[in-house]
Amino acid sequence: MRKSLPLMCLFLSLGTSLAQQKDCELRKSTGDLEVYTCKMEGSKINSIQASFQVNVPFSVLAEVLLDWENFNLWQYKIRKAELLQAISKEELIYRAELDAPWPVADRDLILHLKMAPGTKPGEYVFSTVGRPDFIPLREGFVRVPVSDGRWTIQVHGKDRLEVNHVLSVDPGGSIPAWLLNLSLAEGPFETYSNLIKYLEEME
Repeated sequence: MRKSLPLMCLFLSLGTSLAQQKDCELRKSTGDLEVYTCKMEGSKINSIQASFQVNVPFSVLAEVLLDWENFNLWQYKIRKAELLQAISKEELIYRAELDAPWPVADRDLILHLKMAPGTKPGEYVFSTVGRPDFIPLREGFVRVPVSDGRWTIQVHGKDRLEVNHVLSVDPGGSIPAWLLNLSLAEGPFETYSNLIKYLEEME
């Protein structure tokens, strides 16, 4: 069963639950990056809540979060992504393939990604909502049934951004919730760390 732990990490690296969260526990941190796991009402699987700051213009971060072709460069265990529908420059639907450790089946997921202004001045929201029935199942993959995420970005001055990310994913299959909850923070922590480094290298 320990071979399933990397699989659990990769799902919780992807994208937010809008359900009520409570009883959050700090699981991993470094510098400004903090990753919490939170209990959720009506779910046995905990969610992830993370926050960090980056010193880049908002336009740079927005470009990265919408650049589906390069998600594999910083998102944990993403093998590749493909565009399914381009709705606008700030909204799209894509499919991602995720590597899983043998003998667990690889997963794929369909996400509806959208950028929109937030409710506060200088605030932007990137939502990622699972659309598992958007296309037929692909042979060799287990479709992730639930994925719900939200990036909330607050602009401070010219080049400083405060980023908060909330994430909830059910990878499907038969992985017990208690086992999934053991390693929730690993994949997201690596994803956020990779993202920060990727942004710094773009500057």
